[in-house]
Amino acid sequence: MVLSDAGRAVVVLWLVLANDLVTIAIISSILEILTMVRQPAREAAVPTLVDTEQLVKANSFSAAAAYGTAPIGAATWSGLAALYALVGAVGPIDRAPDLAFAFDSLTFLVSGAIVATIGIPKPTLAEGSGAGDRKGRDWLQPLRDLVEGFAFVTRTRTVRRVVFGMAVALFGGSALLPLGQSFARTVLRGGDTGFGVLVTALGVGVGLGMLGVAVFSSDRTRFDLTYALSLALAGLAIALAAFAQTIIGAAGWVLVGGIGTGVAYVTGFTHLHGEVDDTLRGRTFAALFTLVRMAMLASFALAVVVANALDGIFPAPFDSGIRNLFGLSGVLILATGSLLIIAIRSALLKDVPPEVRRSIRDTSRAFGSMRGRRGDSGYRD
Repeated sequence: MVLSDAGRAVVVLWLVLANDLVTIAIISSILEILTMVRQPAREAAVPTLVDTEQLVKANSFSAAAAYGTAPIGAATWSGLAALYALVGAVGPIDRAPDLAFAFDSLTFLVSGAIVATIGIPKPTLAEGSGAGDRKGRDWLQPLRDLVEGFAFVTRTRTVRRVVFGMAVALFGGSALLPLGQSFARTVLRGGDTGFGVLVTALGVGVGLGMLGVAVFSSDRTRFDLTYALSLALAGLAIALAAFAQTIIGAAGWVLVGGIGTGVAYVTGFTHLHGEVDDTLRGRTFAALFTLVRMAMLASFALAVVVANALDGIFPAPFDSGIRNLFGLSGVLILATGSLLIIAIRSALLKDVPPEVRRSIRDTSRAFGSMRGRRGDSGYRD
């Protein structure tokens, strides 16, 4: 994590000198690689620093720090732009964004310094899995670790549900990002402020969902089931928001979808932290983030194409390709959550002893019989 932060501090400064799209694309790619190195390491470290009963709160704070600081970032940019207008150019910093890049570089250095002060316990690697078992530096070890992470995910049922569910849900949800502004401005006719209203509703909903999990969860909470239910809620809300007629109506459903998203984020990561052993946690999260990034990139590439293909081929209110795309995205997320609920329910029933199942079935029949007799005892003319 420290090396990734230091690397990002250097790379972000490079943006001060960037003047063409190719350079910016290269810088963005390097930043993404360093971020992908840091994220699995962070998620692997969290359970070693926090007691199990505090994992939900830790994940809630982590998500809030990641997504709730966007308004602070926007306000900071406004302040830096005003400072540049007051001071003017200083050396290579001859644009307002350059001052923001320099400040961003400083934040990465501060982050790395903070992480360097944390005493993270060194995990005990599984026998024969470490690079230290071979003489010299093994450059293929990271690739083997990633493959091992994918193998663990695919063969472990409880982990597989969360990881693939998150990847499919993000595939559907990411389709909304490149077309969200067009949806607010042209479909809902919300003007320039419409998209801001939707983004605000989403942010508030995500925050409420994360806060709700932190406040109301307990050691008896089924995080995998809560994760599946919240995914289904988010998908249903997105599908309903797609066919709202006003910005306010869409914002209401987006708020609900944000709540489901916030709950799913925290409970999904908490479930993985509890289910994956320390020796495999980094590799598992590396596989998760790889799948998530692949799903997001595929969604970005297909979103505009699918929206154009669906435009005008159905009668109103299904004549808008963007509406149809948003509706399909919501249905995909809803279907993913529903399938997870069914899978978890089936697994729970398998764990119930046969005699308990027979008792529940007999009790259900007894109640059904009582209701039938009560219905037949009414007065007759």
